[in-house]
Amino acid sequence: MPVPAVPRPGLRDDGYPTISSREQQSTEDMVRSCLPAFEPAPEGEGGGVDTSECQELTLLRAKHVRFLNEGLESLGGGYSCLDASRPWLCYWILHSMALLDAPPTKELASRSARFLSKCQSPGGGFCGGPGQLPHLAPTYAAVNALATLGTREALDVIDRKSLHSFLLSCKDPCGGFRMHHGGEIDVRGSYCALNAAFVAGVLTDELKEGCAAYIASCQTY
Repeated sequence: MPVPAVPRPGLRDDGYPTISSREQQSTEDMVRSCLPAFEPAPEGEGGGVDTSECQELTLLRAKHVRFLNEGLESLGGGYSCLDASRPWLCYWILHSMALLDAPPTKELASRSARFLSKCQSPGGGFCGGPGQLPHLAPTYAAVNALATLGTREALDVIDRKSLHSFLLSCKDPCGGFRMHHGGEIDVRGSYCALNAAFVAGVLTDELKEGCAAYIASCQTY
């Protein structure tokens, strides 16, 4: 089956180039130079992409799976800068394993669930690491990581009652959510909070109230 041509809308800077728009244009040009390999083959040559030009795009699945399993076991010192993002590391790894249809062993899945339980705040929500402050970003990551594991042990980690209370405590009268108590309000908060609530089965009208209007108000001209 022929591959449809990739649309190329190009950058629109309205005639007012900026440093950002020039960087964007440079990136688009770089990506565009890679697209011919994915164009339909010329008429009479069988259609579809020319696989001879795509050999370097082969997904090295076994190597990825090994890398992910090693990362779930332990990470090098270079990752210390992500100490406040440890649930994210779990989520990125576990989600990638799920996409590759290569779930962790039962023992490693159990260890992952137990670690994420240590990131859960007594007052609800999840922290960037054990003993840290609860925050909507790691809450999103932890809830989705546990849902990705999908085991009874993993799903039972989520204290749904306290999670709902924490999410409500982050809700602002404007309809948005603060990323943490005293923190900033932006659409990330709305997405993280609503997603975590939906996945955990605690999405209530109280949480949803005013969200659509707040998000709509964040649109630019």
